[in-house]
Amino acid sequence: MNSSGFEVGPIRPPSEAHSLLIRVTRNCPWNKCKFCSLYKEDRFSTRSIEEIKADIDFISGQKNIIRESVFLQDANTMVLSYDKLREILLYLREKIPQVKRVTSYGRVDSLSKFSVEELKSLREAGLDRIHSGFESGSDKVLALINKGYTKAQEIDAGRKVKEAGIELSVYFMPGVGGKELSDDNALETADVINKTNPDFVRIRTFVSKPGTGLYDDINAGLIRECTDLEKLLELKKMIENLESADGYLFSDHVINLLPGIQGNMKTDKEKMLAVISDFESLDVQDQKRYQISRRAGMAGSYVEDYLYELSSEEDFERFLAEFLRRYI
Repeated sequence: MNSSGFEVGPIRPPSEAHSLLIRVTRNCPWNKCKFCSLYKEDRFSTRSIEEIKADIDFISGQKNIIRESVFLQDANTMVLSYDKLREILLYLREKIPQVKRVTSYGRVDSLSKFSVEELKSLREAGLDRIHSGFESGSDKVLALINKGYTKAQEIDAGRKVKEAGIELSVYFMPGVGGKELSDDNALETADVINKTNPDFVRIRTFVSKPGTGLYDDINAGLIRECTDLEKLLELKKMIENLESADGYLFSDHVINLLPGIQGNMKTDKEKMLAVISDFESLDVQDQKRYQISRRAGMAGSYVEDYLYELSSEEDFERFLAEFLRRYI
C-alpha cells in the first residue's frame, strides 16, 4: 500500500500505533501458523535497499509525518541478512536523526541465526526493540499451531536479544492449545518467561478465526476450544508461576477480557492476580454482563436483552466469538 509517497504494510503491534511505519519486507516468510489468517493470500518478498532508501529519503523531507519512533514492517524484518539490516538502520538514523526508537517484528528462528555480537552491532546501528510472537512456551502447543520452532529456540533467541541490549517484547496466547493443553501452555510459557526475562510480555487471547487451520481443527472436533473464562484462568496460572522475570506484562488488546491485568511481573504480580480473583468472585450473571459489554461494546438494557436470549453456554460462547473475530 502506498501512503502519500511511501509504501506501508497492513499491520503493526498496538504498542506501535504512533510509530512511523517503514516497509522493509512484504508479508510473512513462514506464513504457516495455524491460528493466523492475515497473509494467507499474499507471497513473501523483500524490498530492495534502493526502494527502502527512497522511502526514507521521501519521509525525511516530510517534516509533518516524522515521529520519534519507527516500526519496520512487515511480519519478520529480522529474516534479512545482518549486512542488509545494518545498512538500513544506519541510513534511517542518518537521514531521520529525530527518531529515538526503532522496532521490528522478529521470528524466533530468524533471531537465532544472529550471533550476540551481530545483534549488538544492530543495536549500535539503531535497533532498539524486537517484538516476537512466542505465542506459547510449550513444545506440544508450538507443534499443534505449526509455529515452526521449539521452546529451546525461544530461550536461545530471547537470551541473545537481551544480552545484546535490545529490548524484547514477546506475545503469549492463552487458550491456543485448547482444553487438553491448557495447563501445559500456561506452565511452559511461564518457564520460558522466567528463563528469558523479556522486557515486555503482551497478552493476545486466542480467538479461532475462519480460514485458519485451528478453526478447522476445532470444528472437526480435533481440538476442544477453551471458553472465555478458561482462557482467563490459563493466564492466571501462567502469572502464578512467574518467578524470576521483572519486566512488564500488558493486556493491551481488546480481545483480552480484563485490561487491568498489567504491571511489573515481580512487584505487581499479586495485584494482577487480584484483578482476576475479583472477577472470579462475581456472580455468574454479573460475569456474563461484563463479558458482553466488553466484547460487544454494549451497555444497559441491551446487555440484559442478550443475557436473556443467550440461555445456553454454547450460545453464549458463540456470541462472544462472533464479536472477537472482528478484531485483528
